[in-house]
Amino acid sequence: MSTTPPGSTPQAPAKSAEEANKELRARVAAASPVPLEPKREGLRDTVESIVFALILAFLFRTFEAEAFVIPTGSMAPTLYGRHKETNCTQCGAHIVVGASDEFNAEVGALYEGSRLVSALCPNCRFENTQLKDALAFNGDRILVNKFPYEIGNPNRWDVFVFKYPQEPDVNYIKRLVGLPGETIRIRQGDLYLWDGKTEQILRKPDPSKQRELQMLVYDDNHPPRELIKAGWPERWAAVTPEAGGDWKPTDKTWTHADEPRVFRLDGAGLKEPAWLRYRHYNSRPQDWKALEEKQPLEPRLELIADFCGYNAAWGVGRGPYVDIRSVDEIDQGAFWVGDLTLNGVVDLSSIEPGGELILELCEGVHSYRCRIDLTTGAARLFEFNQGLGGEGKMVAEAPTSMAVEGKYDISYANVDDRICLWVNNTLIPFGEGASFSRDGGTGISLPQQSDLAPAGLALKGASGIVRDLVIQRDVYYRAAERQTDSLQRSLEELVADPDAYREEYQRRATHDQNEFQVDPDGYLAFGDNSPRSKDSRLWGEPHSVARRLLVGRAFYIYWPHGVPFLNNGRGFSIRDHREARVKQVGDNAVIDFTPVENYPKYTVPFYPQVDRMKRIR
Repeated sequence: MSTTPPGSTPQAPAKSAEEANKELRARVAAASPVPLEPKREGLRDTVESIVFALILAFLFRTFEAEAFVIPTGSMAPTLYGRHKETNCTQCGAHIVVGASDEFNAEVGALYEGSRLVSALCPNCRFENTQLKDALAFNGDRILVNKFPYEIGNPNRWDVFVFKYPQEPDVNYIKRLVGLPGETIRIRQGDLYLWDGKTEQILRKPDPSKQRELQMLVYDDNHPPRELIKAGWPERWAAVTPEAGGDWKPTDKTWTHADEPRVFRLDGAGLKEPAWLRYRHYNSRPQDWKALEEKQPLEPRLELIADFCGYNAAWGVGRGPYVDIRSVDEIDQGAFWVGDLTLNGVVDLSSIEPGGELILELCEGVHSYRCRIDLTTGAARLFEFNQGLGGEGKMVAEAPTSMAVEGKYDISYANVDDRICLWVNNTLIPFGEGASFSRDGGTGISLPQQSDLAPAGLALKGASGIVRDLVIQRDVYYRAAERQTDSLQRSLEELVADPDAYREEYQRRATHDQNEFQVDPDGYLAFGDNSPRSKDSRLWGEPHSVARRLLVGRAFYIYWPHGVPFLNNGRGFSIRDHREARVKQVGDNAVIDFTPVENYPKYTVPFYPQVDRMKRIR
């Protein structure tokens, strides 16, 4: 006997499972105009969902974005193609070199017997032979946005994908440098717009984009210690100015510690600026060879040239790079680059009234000093001309946050005839006064002795610690005419002699110049890796990319490459490279694929390379 609690509703008699199911089916049938068929309906929903998802993916790919893999290094260092990475065994700097030349993308295998053998460190130029067994990584995977070009026109400096005019079924990626109907000139590595009467240098509207295009010259955190132990001079040194613009090393101001790499200054009572100067004591493979063979070293100051570390490798086999068969044939850079950026961290203390931080960059007869008052934070920019002498002319002034003691991240750049200063990654608003205009006829900048030590910083009336000093250079666009090769060979031998370099360059300056007329419905496309880019400079007519061939704007690196770990950082191979060998079978040529031992194509495990997942600038 059951009971019902007071105030509750009496429960209905229990039904059997069969009766409950019959009642449920009856209710559903009464409410539905069609029979209930759960299995058939579920299958249809699944199919419809898949079809709908495919349609959305197709529409997204067609009208919005598409993923691409970068095959070659023509846009390095902005984008990497197939490449190898390692760390220099001497200075520890990171090395990234292109490896697309050993791989035949048409057949998906290595060229017969092809392998990168070694590469030069971009920082100390030591030859690293461990590249042969290093893993090769596929190029960056990027997203390309098609929509902006569907509703509007491309912008100058866009990184864009297009159909190669001479092979419309092949996609290319370059940087857009010329707009419809323009006349674009290359001179001394810079780009100019010519309107028939006047010439205007082409600058990046956003200086932050300019920073992304800078290439390493020297990172003081990775010095060539073995060379230095043997007597090679440090590139950064405490100096005092001498008559005639020279600099003399001194031990009376800054002190230097090697671990960690820092410079310290006790500025108490100092009435004159205490200078640190970058001197381009560039080491080369022959210097490392002399060290190995215990031969006398011959340090020399050089001009900063357009050496590109991504290209500084050589190999063997039947790939397209077989013309470079030894380290001596690597392009060491021949064209002087005056557009430089000085980076570093300054930790200020004991600031006295009138205390100053001074930054300087030289380019030919011009030098640019930024004097920052450490009590007010005011930054004043001065232009000096060696031919005119004097104290220089103040051209711009702006406030900064450097009015109190503390640590500051500094970046000071002279690029495209414009001076930029960043303090803690904030651009200082110098305005138009920091941009300069050079006459095209007389504006050829020629190197001077001062360009052997082109960057410096000084403190006055303050104590401080300076570290993380890095010198970078701007992209140098080569003119790409045939005569450029002969000019390059002659200039390579003169980078340690600015006077002889200046004379030779001035005599043949037209060989480093070029002019391109952009079609009325076309765009001019250059690669950031100018020495190794097949772009508008080399196509012949037409030099332009027609509007109808544009695919979209590259905007994001979503997968650079996975970083393998375990097994000494190599991971474990799940597939080895194959080598394509052509065999003659009767009258036919047949490609035979042979596995290459100990050269993995794919390895596991790996983790994402998050630091290079970024917007493309």
